[in-house]
Amino acid sequence: MRIRTRGTILHLAAALMAAGCYGFASETAQPAATVTLKALPRPLSWRNQPKAFQVIGDDGLAITAATGTDLYPSDGKLNATAPMLLFPADESFVLTVQVKVDFRKEFDGGFLVAWADDQHWTKLLFEKSHYGPSSVCSAVTKGEVDDCVNGDIAGNTVWLRVTRNGDEMAFYDSLDGKSWTYVRLFKFPSKGPLRLGFASQAPVSDQCRTVFSHISYKPKPPAEFWSGEPAK
Repeated sequence: MRIRTRGTILHLAAALMAAGCYGFASETAQPAATVTLKALPRPLSWRNQPKAFQVIGDDGLAITAATGTDLYPSDGKLNATAPMLLFPADESFVLTVQVKVDFRKEFDGGFLVAWADDQHWTKLLFEKSHYGPSSVCSAVTKGEVDDCVNGDIAGNTVWLRVTRNGDEMAFYDSLDGKSWTYVRLFKFPSKGPLRLGFASQAPVSDQCRTVFSHISYKPKPPAEFWSGEPAK
């Protein structure tokens, strides 16, 4: 009797997890127009729909991009088809997240994005490079794209951080979420609202799934330049 009860409980737990209980939502190809995440202060909304999407607890989500999706100029025109999940940013903030990418082919990647309009946006990208290794890359766009490869990363997981203090922004990366490397500092004045968030891209492969976990957002300026740690 106890064995049957235990088996019943296990089957019930599996069913509940599959149904999206315990703070997890099952992956869906038709996500809601807005997404609420406890780790973030405001609802997120989509710019371009994903192939699939999943909320993972209070501070995580997964975005699967369909083939041909990207955020980068192509043949003189901007390809801004990557599924981006964005929320209104504060004048000062520190956004920190662990990024895990299901790499398949070159240019598969997941990224943090700050979006004002199609001529003014930035991305901090973890992608499978043309040369083979996975790399942290960055792009700052103010009419034209200023693109840079910032270093190779072993494996398919990295920590990324974006900070803002008024018109000044900075990018950082980390292997463990504790020791941070300064990647890039730049001026990014925005005439209108700036939206911030998460995106995945698959310019070549059939799809790319990116998991964003341990999401932390502080509406404060960074207190320490070299790490981007927020003010307490």
